[in-house]
Amino acid sequence: MAAYGARIRARKGLLLVETKEGAREYPLHEVDEVLLLTGGISITTRALRALLAAGATVAVFSPRGEPLGIFMKPIGDATGAKRRCQYKAAEDGRGLQYAKSWVFKKMLGQRDNIKAWRRRLRGYSQYAESLAKALQALRDAASPHAVLEAEAAAAEAYWAAYREVTGFPGRDQEGRDPVNAGLNYGYGILKALVYKSLILAGLDPYVGFLHVDKSGRPSLALDFMEQWRPRVDAVVAKMADKLESEGGLLTRRSRLELAAAVLEELHAAKRPLSAEIHREARALARSICT
Repeated sequence: MAAYGARIRARKGLLLVETKEGAREYPLHEVDEVLLLTGGISITTRALRALLAAGATVAVFSPRGEPLGIFMKPIGDATGAKRRCQYKAAEDGRGLQYAKSWVFKKMLGQRDNIKAWRRRLRGYSQYAESLAKALQALRDAASPHAVLEAEAAAAEAYWAAYREVTGFPGRDQEGRDPVNAGLNYGYGILKALVYKSLILAGLDPYVGFLHVDKSGRPSLALDFMEQWRPRVDAVVAKMADKLESEGGLLTRRSRLELAAAVLEELHAAKRPLSAEIHREARALARSICT
């Protein structure tokens, strides 16, 4: 992650990130991704070429946290065969079972967050009961509509609890308050990592199993990332009092601090989420053709 005014270049197997505070060096073979989260950053062509040759990705983000573009090495190993299996699964209904399992994991994560906030929630028992009912409804769901209904029921209870914890007005993807802006930003970072992992696994990020296909929408990435959203939610909740927004966007300081916290969660030593996402993407690619 680089801040405003940084200059990124490569030299003798090292990635150099130069800022006003000084310069830092990173061995290129240890760099998995470079996230350009703000304007005012320069990166040399030599550095870009060296990163791609080393298998790293470079992602460019909008001020809202939406990935605008991802530079990565072209991957062609068995991609055609895996993608044909993916398309078949989307058509024959098998894909729904994958999507259902990802929503189930998301709801378990939501339940875990609510448990962690238990002492701060006046309505804890009600929220926990609603989540339990939604989980049972999801177990019984046999259609996309039923899955979405169960997901919506869980979301209603979950975001009500989140409102108690953070004081935000409620989940709104277009919300201009700091917490909604923070959630959108954190999800954008997660989406970029998920997108990369799916590509590396040989899958098509744009053909999903639950989200409706739409031009330009990475439906599989959106489906697949559901299971890890609660991890981002927890990070944003911890920082809710520190986040600031201007014109519906996080301030530069808030963006950088939130990005650092989300990346710390993604690469935490005890529960490295980045490794889990890569592992799950590869497992999906293997199982989808059996």
